Amino acid sequence: MQSLNFTAIDTIGLVLGLFSIFIGIKYPDWDFKLKLKHRSILTHSPLIIFFFIYIYLNKQSSFLGFGREKEVGFRYFIMGFSIGMGIHFLYDLFPKGWKGSALLHIPILNRKVRKQKSIFLFILFTIISFVIAIGLSKSIEETTLFFIFGFVLLGLNKRKEEKLIRPTGSFLLLFLGIAFCIDSEFYEFIVKNIKNLWMVGEVGIKTVFTLIS
Repeated sequence: MQSLNFTAIDTIGLVLGLFSIFIGIKYPDWDFKLKLKHRSILTHSPLIIFFFIYIYLNKQSSFLGFGREKEVGFRYFIMGFSIGMGIHFLYDLFPKGWKGSALLHIPILNRKVRKQKSIFLFILFTIISFVIAIGLSKSIEETTLFFIFGFVLLGLNKRKEEKLIRPTGSFLLLFLGIAFCIDSEFYEFIVKNIKNLWMVGEVGIKTVFTLIS
């Protein structure tokens, strides 16, 4: 199997990315702290990610610019935050019932978004979050590492969310599908090493399930 060189990944940026993925999965529920109604579209959408991207693209992120690259810290932060939010949206796609607080809420209009539109928007927001995270990756190693972070995060949240199979399956489908579309090197790496990766994946899944069971 083609080897991956994870030593090239910036250490401080990596810590920021790992830290931000846990912030990202919790951020949408800050609607309570902001005294908004639950599932407010202000927090349950990629609006804050767009704001981070604006700062990043305008070179205003030097306060988190640790490491070998000026914006590497902030770039990793956005990647982790985006994956965390995307996973939160995946959980929101599988509520106990599509009514009341399960629906998106628009504060300005003070109204709930209907079921089908809420489902569509949650899927769209998830895709946008993953596209941004993967789009910011600059290597196969970075894409792979944040994929692992997301997968582990799903396992760690199993007991809290009381759901695993559907969110995890959706994560695998969307993340890998998007990565294959926008990162040709990652796609070629997976295709060339599919058999070995399948074996490693089986071991990894068994390990995660053992730890969370």
